[in-house]
Amino acid sequence: MNETIASLFDLSGRTAVVTGAATGIGEGIARQLAAAGASVVVVDIDAVGAKRVAHEIGGRAMVLDVTDSAACASTLASLGDRIDILVNNAGSYHEAGSILDQSVESWKRSIDINLASLFNCCKPVAARMVEQGDGGAIVNIASVDGLLPCLGTSYDTAKAGAIHFTRSLAVDLSPHGIRVNAVSPGVVPVPTLDRMHAGEIEHFWPTSPSVSGLMGPITTKRSSNVPLGRKGTPTDIANAVLYLASDAASYVTGQNLAVDGGWTII
Repeated sequence: MNETIASLFDLSGRTAVVTGAATGIGEGIARQLAAAGASVVVVDIDAVGAKRVAHEIGGRAMVLDVTDSAACASTLASLGDRIDILVNNAGSYHEAGSILDQSVESWKRSIDINLASLFNCCKPVAARMVEQGDGGAIVNIASVDGLLPCLGTSYDTAKAGAIHFTRSLAVDLSPHGIRVNAVSPGVVPVPTLDRMHAGEIEHFWPTSPSVSGLMGPITTKRSSNVPLGRKGTPTDIANAVLYLASDAASYVTGQNLAVDGGWTII
C-alpha cells in the first residue's frame, strides 16, 4: 500500500477514549482504533468487561457512569496527558417499546444515557482539546432509529437528538479545529441482545406489550429487508469510526454516516 494512504489511518501517538466499550459495538471500535495505533481508554460501567478489553488491546480501563455529569467532568478533565479522539458509544435500548407501557422514569433514563451522556462527555473533552490547541475528533454513535422510528419514542427521539447535537457541536467547535461526526448503525446483533433472546438474562421489554406500530410488523419487515442482504457487525461500525477519527476525514465534520447496508433507503 502507498505509504501516504496508509498514514492517513495511522493513529499512532494519539489517545482515544471510547465509552460503552466493554462489549458489542464499543468493543469493536476500541479494538479497531488500537489496531490503528491509538492508545485506547476503554470506558464502561462494566468494570470486568472494560478490564478484559483493555487487557487484550493493551489499553487502559476506566469505570464511569456516563449519565453522571459530575463524574464525567472530574474524570475526563484529568485523564492522562491528552485526549485526541472521543467516541461516545455508550447507550441502551432497554427502555424501548410503546409509550403506553413506558413510565416517565423510563423515558428519562433513555434520554439520559442516549443523549444527555453525549453532553456529559463532550464538554470536558472539548475543553481539553481546545486547551491542547491542535484540534481533535469526536464521533457520536447515533442510530438509524434516529432517522426512521423503530424501537420506541424515547430511544428514537434520543438518537435523533444525538444526530442534531453532532451537527450543532460541529459548528460550535469548528474554530478550534475539532471535528464532530456521527455514525448511525443499522441492524447489528450484539451479545446482550443475543443473551436476552436466548433467555440467559432478563427480557428488557414487556413480555405482553401494548399494540404498537413500533417493534411491530411494519418495522420488523423493514429490519429484515436489508438491501445488502445481511446484518451488520461491530467491525463494520468500527471501520466507519476509524475513518471519521482519522486524517482521511480531515475535511469532514457535522456529518451522520449511516452504516446500515441500505436499511434507510427502502
